[in-house]
Amino acid sequence: MTFFSNVASITRWWPVLILVCIMPVSSMAMEDKLERFTLPNGLEVLVKEDHARKVAAIQYWVMVGSADEEASERGISHLIEHMAFKGTERRGVGKIAAEIEALGGEINAYTSWDETVFHVTVPSNATLQGLDILTDAVLRPVIDAKELELEKQVVIEEILEGEERPDRKSSKMIFDIAYTKSPYKYPIIGYKELVEKMTRDDILSFRKKWYVPENMFLLIVGDVNSEAVRRKMELLTADINPTGFFRPPRPAEPTQKEIRTQLERDRNSRETRLHIAFHIPSTKGNDVNALDLTGDLLGARDNSRLVRILKKEKGLVNSISANAITPKDPGIMVISVTLDSKNLEPVTKTIMDEVSRLAKEPPPPDELERAKVHIESQHIYARETVQGTARSIGNFRADMNDAAYEEKYLTLNAAVMPEQVSGVVEKYLKAPNVSIAVLLPEGEAPDFSMDKLTNIVAAFRSGAGSAAAEVSSQAPVTRTLPNGIRVVLLPDDSNPDVAVRMAFLGGKRFERKENEGIMNFISQMLNKGTANMTEVQIAAKVDDMGGRLNGFSGYDSFGLSATFFSRYLKEGLGILADLYSGVSFPEDKFERERTLILNRIKTEPDRPVPYTVNVLSGTLFPHHPYGFVKEGTATTVAGFTPEDLKRTYARFAVPSNMVLTVVGDINVKKTLDQIGETFGKIPARKLEAPEEVKEESFKGVHDKVVRIPRAKVHLAVGFRGSALSDPDRYPLDVLNNILAGQGGRLFIQLRDKESLAYTVTSFVRPGLDPGMFALYMACDVPKADRALQGLLQQIDLIREKPVSDEELKRAVNNLIGEYLINLQSSWSRAENTALNTLYGLGYDYDVEYVKKISAVTAQDILAAARKYLDPKNCAIVKILPDENQS
Repeated sequence: MTFFSNVASITRWWPVLILVCIMPVSSMAMEDKLERFTLPNGLEVLVKEDHARKVAAIQYWVMVGSADEEASERGISHLIEHMAFKGTERRGVGKIAAEIEALGGEINAYTSWDETVFHVTVPSNATLQGLDILTDAVLRPVIDAKELELEKQVVIEEILEGEERPDRKSSKMIFDIAYTKSPYKYPIIGYKELVEKMTRDDILSFRKKWYVPENMFLLIVGDVNSEAVRRKMELLTADINPTGFFRPPRPAEPTQKEIRTQLERDRNSRETRLHIAFHIPSTKGNDVNALDLTGDLLGARDNSRLVRILKKEKGLVNSISANAITPKDPGIMVISVTLDSKNLEPVTKTIMDEVSRLAKEPPPPDELERAKVHIESQHIYARETVQGTARSIGNFRADMNDAAYEEKYLTLNAAVMPEQVSGVVEKYLKAPNVSIAVLLPEGEAPDFSMDKLTNIVAAFRSGAGSAAAEVSSQAPVTRTLPNGIRVVLLPDDSNPDVAVRMAFLGGKRFERKENEGIMNFISQMLNKGTANMTEVQIAAKVDDMGGRLNGFSGYDSFGLSATFFSRYLKEGLGILADLYSGVSFPEDKFERERTLILNRIKTEPDRPVPYTVNVLSGTLFPHHPYGFVKEGTATTVAGFTPEDLKRTYARFAVPSNMVLTVVGDINVKKTLDQIGETFGKIPARKLEAPEEVKEESFKGVHDKVVRIPRAKVHLAVGFRGSALSDPDRYPLDVLNNILAGQGGRLFIQLRDKESLAYTVTSFVRPGLDPGMFALYMACDVPKADRALQGLLQQIDLIREKPVSDEELKRAVNNLIGEYLINLQSSWSRAENTALNTLYGLGYDYDVEYVKKISAVTAQDILAAARKYLDPKNCAIVKILPDENQS
């Protein structure tokens, strides 16, 4: 089931507190270990005990979002979300996030049309402390007037940053024209001019109306004890009384009786964006399962119809997706495309042709079954983390008033017949129930008119519908096959899925200037065909197994990642072995992928954060491959041939250079036998690696200024860092945690206190060779000089004296907690184990890493800061608006 929050503006999470009265409570056990009790004041508490992972997710769901705001309040829900973490009577500014991070946890929040959600994830032994902190933040924020003015500036920065991003601008366009009365037409984040006028009294009034116990629920999932949670909530909610809450009705969206269009031009965009939207019912509608399957059949997967035809076969689009957005009130089915403007008409015609064909011809049973398995897989994989489980339960509780609805949804999903899919397509996906939005790069296709697309869509008229801690329960098993392939198995029967990672030393580190980007190109081609299977057949087989299959390429490695339902592991290993030995780099797919990569290189400035980091890497590493752009250059990519990729792949994809990890619901002996049958017969070969490149030492301050059409300034300060095997990596990791995060120095000082930027952080990237340590900030143009000075001042401060014991403890606990949280899913553990083994750190390096982090001292951090963060030897990158831009 697709929820609107997947496409709405998602904001940072800030914690908030909730109070309630100590009184007797009623309780009702729900199926599948989900327990519910309701306090006399109306606050509902849901607890799902899941002891497979030693972490807990705590979420407060407040049933109010942007769709409940009055005209003068647009954006107030989002602003309140920000203010939730600006302090309470018990905790000052920055303390909430700092306390959570000191527990080893993560804290955040988001605002949607229908809900505002505040959540933390903590190691399970800190559940009650996390509950105390989050409850305090949600229910007892101070809403200090001075802090409000500072936070308003941050929100305005966020609004302005979104306005310069073509993807957000085009998304805003389609919602604006698709809806006429429904509040879903308005951006969740609000408007600059309204946010500027909001006062403390406005926020207090809104909270008094909506932030009441009858209009929220608390959800906890993880390694917890429900009775302990009950007792804690009785203490935390002793003074909250019921309010007699009443929810006013929202405006209803009328039936659409004519095609709507909108065309805009954008100077920041380098590719055209097209959205086609149809009104459909809400999540409570009887057609929701068939509509979700329709979206999946059309454009949710690599083998969906529109992806296969328009991207893979015809090469007319750079990307295409279809999504059924079904929130509380009637939603929309959106088909989203990035493409060259010259292809707008044939692409629109093909989309409508395929939609019409699906209305007339029910999907074949095997294709529909594939879509059902894919949707089921999204729910299965979400359960790998306590956050994912909580998010699913919360969404169903919020939108369906049924926290246990997921199993019913999946039962209905499995029961959908082909005729039902055709029925909903015929009912809803036709003119005039259609809206079209196009965002064109400025100066491109000057004679284009939306009438051309309107005429295409109008031909498809019919009766358009009205829309009303421990990550594995068993020990790892390791083997080295006779041909040299290293195998690591991590059994975990807590979820019926399995993740496989096939990794090789490779990536950017092993490229040279003349073949920059070749490893990324190879990774994009690994699932495009073998001697035995076409790309379409591979995608179909993976879909049938509820799986995902992707190539990957990074700094020091490349390979294949896959997940399947565990019942299909044998078939999945067979596909991976065929891909490994028989990848064919078919020429027609090669040219298509080349076009897509070249387009990504061309449009790189449209993605300001990775663009800034790429410019910084190139400045820090002028001679080393770590300075390359992963996608390569237009010149190198244009010059590659399939034979180039085959030779490079054959050189690196040899058994002695390979690690195969399998994590999940497996039988060890049977899996080892299957790996021996599929991979053991591959002839042994050794890696012939190129000579390593030694980067010269980095001396002096290297300024790099790039000017592009952009409303914001993006700044980065970078230093040479450590290698993965260097003992200095541990104090640098802790140092990074002290600077980054919502409880970190950069956020508290430069964002919270000085309001210099919406985004500010640091990051560390160790590699097989020494990597980088960097600080990043996005800010408004007038603040650029102050922002850069602020970053440099923080560097001076961290080099000046040892960090406090409190900061050190918070950072260490936070790193360890993040480690536990990030290693919940089999996908993450397969990746972590494969790369740790490949890089020589050991398959069980997780234990060693935690020990090393725990042993870091304040003096270690000071020494690392003085050794690596030298302001006299750094790169400073400034991405500025072009000189002709006001």
